[in-house]
Order: sequence, then C-alpha cells, then structure tokens
Amino acid sequence: MKQAGNSDFQVHVLLDLNHLFQHAQTGSIAEYGTIEETFAPEALDLIGDWIEKRF
Repeated sequence: MKQAGNSDFQVHVLLDLNHLFQHAQTGSIAEYGTIEETFAPEALDLIGDWIEKRF
C-alpha cells in the first residue's frame, strides 16, 4: 500500500475467520455451505468504523 502511495490504511488479523469474514473451523471452501453466519460482527465493526471515520 505504501509503495502505491496510499498512507490511509490499516491491517488487522481476524483470527478464525475465512475469506468471507465468517467464523470457520477449517477455512476450507467445502466448509462455506455449512456456515450459517453471513458476516462476523467484529469484522463488520472494524470496517464500518474505518469508513465512518473518513466519510
């Protein structure tokens, strides 16, 4: 990000979430269909807070 000239970013590690921001046991694509959660609340809070501070 810095090399591209963007200084307004944050990096967070969200443990136990898959690439769809859902709590997951394995992270395997095969698991996606068994997860009832649509979006982890903590991920939504982080993203929402970041956007809210800028707009």
